[in-house]
Amino acid sequence: MVKNSLWKRILFGYITIVVCMMVMSFYLIYRLNYLNKVTDSIMRADIPFIENGEKLVDCLLEQVRNEKKYLITHDNAFLDLFDQKKREFLERLKYLEESVTYRKKDEAIQQTRELHKKYLSMVSKEIILMGKDEVIPPDTRYEEEKKKTLDQLTQSINKLILVTQTELIKKIGLFQQIGYKSTRISLIIILFAVLFGAIFGYFFTRSICSPIKILKDATEHIAHGDLDHRIEVTSNDEIGTLGMAFNQMCNKLKEMDQMKTDFVSNVSHNLKTPLTVIREANDLLLEKIAGPVSDAQIKLLNITKEETIRLTMMINDLLDISRIEAGLMRYNFQYASIQDIIQKSTDEIRFLAESKNIHIRWSKGGDISKVLLDREKIAQVMDNLLSNAIKFTPSGGRITVTVNEADFKTVPQFFAEESRLNNVHSFVQVSISDTGIGIPVECHKKIFDKFQQVNNKGKGGMKGTGLGLSIVKHIILDHGGDIWVESNMGQGSVFRFTLPFRYDYVLQS
Repeated sequence: MVKNSLWKRILFGYITIVVCMMVMSFYLIYRLNYLNKVTDSIMRADIPFIENGEKLVDCLLEQVRNEKKYLITHDNAFLDLFDQKKREFLERLKYLEESVTYRKKDEAIQQTRELHKKYLSMVSKEIILMGKDEVIPPDTRYEEEKKKTLDQLTQSINKLILVTQTELIKKIGLFQQIGYKSTRISLIIILFAVLFGAIFGYFFTRSICSPIKILKDATEHIAHGDLDHRIEVTSNDEIGTLGMAFNQMCNKLKEMDQMKTDFVSNVSHNLKTPLTVIREANDLLLEKIAGPVSDAQIKLLNITKEETIRLTMMINDLLDISRIEAGLMRYNFQYASIQDIIQKSTDEIRFLAESKNIHIRWSKGGDISKVLLDREKIAQVMDNLLSNAIKFTPSGGRITVTVNEADFKTVPQFFAEESRLNNVHSFVQVSISDTGIGIPVECHKKIFDKFQQVNNKGKGGMKGTGLGLSIVKHIILDHGGDIWVESNMGQGSVFRFTLPFRYDYVLQS
């Protein structure tokens, strides 16, 4: 089982976010339930209590009015209305008494009941005296006492209403406070979930994208032929498994490439001896050592000789690339004139160029002193580049060779970025330009790889092994220089290579 796998990390992130959402949801449900209870308490208790308290005052006022009307008119209808409002008053007072849960309100209700009883006793006394048909002189103290009782009774009822209204205001304030607190806590949980999701998403995405980018870069290295490139596996998840599989694939490719190289090297080496024998036997037949040869036979022997030479050159290329890859290519570095090498190469190939009606011209570009190089290998570079120029230049074309000293600042930027300057102050730059068919831009780097050729259908000479430019590049790189091409289809090509010329030996402090 893979440790710390991607799906476990994804599951952890999702579970954390879901837990945050569930905590917030349960908290909100709890708070909403509490708010519902408060709301229910307000709707079922406080508001009806206040309404009954206000109607209690109305009932009291109706009793007072009907009592006065009865005392003035002696009409029993007003007495009946008085009794009706009295019963309603007592019923509402009883309702308030049954629904009360607060001590202050209970005290106020008991006080209201006592004052109402006192008021009723005073009214009863008046009604009894009025029934005896006695003339009752006005009693100022009685009236004041009655008025005081009514005022106290009204104040008691108003106090009851005020206490309930105060409770209602507190509940509304608590309602708002809980709402604000719930909103704040919900926002905190949401922000935490969002922040966690963003941080988790960033690091999770980075943990995937970064190894994938490394894997992509490594794949590009492999695609460009760097089979020794490996990636460092630092995780135990699926990406790490993929990295280990990639390294195993690279090892397998390296083994297969080495097997191919060894096979090609062995076959090439084993073919070289019989080809040499065939070539010498062919020469002996052409020299008529074995007897007379007809003109038709001479023609066939010359074709055999040319093909044998071509096959020998191809085998030499295969052997060279095998030695280069094995690190066995030997160089004999010495100071020599690059101009002499170029002159010799152009002179040797001029006959082939003239046979195709191609003009070769070269410019020395001033006096350039001797350069540290391997004469044979640089001559091989020149021969290959000139041969390619002739091969892909149509009849009547032109090939120009120039050599000049170039400052290190003028070399291609990618060359400087590869840190191969090594205190080189200037280079010898050799350019071979032609008026041939050109090379597509997308092939500018690919043509220097092994077995790579530009597909120019019907527009070139003989097809080779696709190793010439790869060998040329290795030789130039081993000299401390670089090689590149500048070309477009139908506009000719310019191959340029550089060799270190002057060095800056200033010591770095």
